[in-house]
Amino acid sequence: MFQGKGKNAGKALNEHTKEELIQMVCHLKECKKFGLVWEDKPEQVAKDCQEKLPILREDKTKALTLDNEQPTNIIIEGDNYHALSVLNYTHAGKIDIIYIDPPYNMGGEWKYNDKIVDSEDSYRHSKWLSFMEKRLRLAKNLLSENGVVFISIDDHEHAHLKVLCDEIFDESNFISDNFVLDNLKGKANDNFITSVGHWILTYAKNKPFLAQLGFQKIENLFAERVDDKYDQEDDIGKYNLVTFKKTGQAKNREDRPYMFYPILVKHGQLFPIGDDEFTKIYNSITKTFDDDFLDILKQKYESNGYTFILPLDSNHHFLRWTSGFNTFKNKIQSQDLICNNSMVYQKCRPEASEELQTYASGAPKNLFYKPEFSTGTADLKNIMGKDNTFPFPKPVSLIKHILKLYPPVTDIHVLDFFAGSGTTGQAVLELNKADGGKRQFILCTNNENKIAEDVTYPRIKTVITGNRPDGTKYSDGIPSNVRYFKTDFVSKNKTSDRLRREIAPLCTDMIKIRENCFESVIDTEQLKVLRNNRGLVALVFDDGDLGDYIRQIDAIPTDAPVYLYVFSYNSDNRHYEIPDDASHEYISQPIPEGVLSVYRRIFQPKDK
Repeated sequence: MFQGKGKNAGKALNEHTKEELIQMVCHLKECKKFGLVWEDKPEQVAKDCQEKLPILREDKTKALTLDNEQPTNIIIEGDNYHALSVLNYTHAGKIDIIYIDPPYNMGGEWKYNDKIVDSEDSYRHSKWLSFMEKRLRLAKNLLSENGVVFISIDDHEHAHLKVLCDEIFDESNFISDNFVLDNLKGKANDNFITSVGHWILTYAKNKPFLAQLGFQKIENLFAERVDDKYDQEDDIGKYNLVTFKKTGQAKNREDRPYMFYPILVKHGQLFPIGDDEFTKIYNSITKTFDDDFLDILKQKYESNGYTFILPLDSNHHFLRWTSGFNTFKNKIQSQDLICNNSMVYQKCRPEASEELQTYASGAPKNLFYKPEFSTGTADLKNIMGKDNTFPFPKPVSLIKHILKLYPPVTDIHVLDFFAGSGTTGQAVLELNKADGGKRQFILCTNNENKIAEDVTYPRIKTVITGNRPDGTKYSDGIPSNVRYFKTDFVSKNKTSDRLRREIAPLCTDMIKIRENCFESVIDTEQLKVLRNNRGLVALVFDDGDLGDYIRQIDAIPTDAPVYLYVFSYNSDNRHYEIPDDASHEYISQPIPEGVLSVYRRIFQPKDK
């Protein structure tokens, strides 16, 4: 496919010169013959960047700092194209894991150029591919050499996405096309064959690097492997033991009267009482229990050498069994019940779907299945304290499973630029709590229908503080740190020098994110000094004498090099202006050149 670049971008054919049209034909002749072809549909958020440049502004009212030992997590509110453009400056080559759950393009659930793309739109596939291609190319620049990307998708765009990812990430870096079995009953739709799940395409930035890190050697992906969980075996197969006594809701005798009856044990074997005796224990007409008759039965059977077992709690209140009387008798015949120390257990065997979780080798399978992978609605409701805050959120357990695929190295950066309700952020926090990890998340989401402000941020705040938005208690919390930023813009319609003067101080929040440095030591219009556990970061926005500012920075104790960002009208880092008698070691770089050079690459690509 030919897409106009630079000055030719977005021009109709009849707007091109003869020379430009010849160039197009020559380009098409040189293009590879196999690949994905679609009609590129210009997107307004990308065209806007020809006239204005994205920046970030922090909403400091949403900052949470509860654990200085943990990294600072980032939430960015704004279009993810603009957020990814900013991250190309702050996090190029730093992201280890990307997980995204983009629009599935089923019709009517996403917008392109502020218009809903419905199933009748004849360009809906081209629009979707144009939309995804821009973002995936930006995302690829963010991946570390060990990086890996996971993309959830269903059948509507699965085939197109696979070919697009082969082109962007290279087919040689394809890892797996994982199937998430999330609905055993099947989804209600009009297909000839109902769908029972969705896909997660997985690509490496550099497969050999990821292999050296140990990605393919991980053996224990699940919280419990099935072949570990079902740790006993008989002639029928593997099983584990679970109590036959009902626990949880509706566990009392009155809740299910026909599931209350004595169990007899003699010489290790289980026996039922007589059918007539079972009927007499509970009078279905008067709906009363005959506890006197129960005492008579106990004396009768115990005098004949039987152990007489009833379902009781620790206070000797009557509970019930998990099965009715007739099912209980069938379980005796099938030898699915055993007694141990006057406790009755049933053999729980894996379902066929669970058997798929056992491994033929040390490598994980490309089938992801656990019952809790089916929906994240209950997770979100429990956190927010109310229903219907976000449609079809991903389950926290599924994202944890994906994150645990990555080798347990330190300082893992996780990005989700279709963050939605914030499931990925919660998964990162809970995994860090479980294993003492230092994973850091970056969540990017727009604020359509106030999603970012009313769902994403409150969810993360609830997980961190343990208090729901309504003030009720959710948990003991997971002390962590979060900063909240919004995308904003600077107009390009000005002279180069004026643009540099205006945008330089507006890069402050981007540099804070880039350096993961948020503690302010000096905060003036011309000089800002920040501190983190690595040392100091200094920003000088004055093009005057650098020596005066260096003396102020020198007065702050540090044994580490100072990362110095200095204003410059070009790419000069002004290192020669640092006095020879400076107390600290300085590593300097120019601003805003670092940002502008990234934006030139993204927004003004050269013709190929």
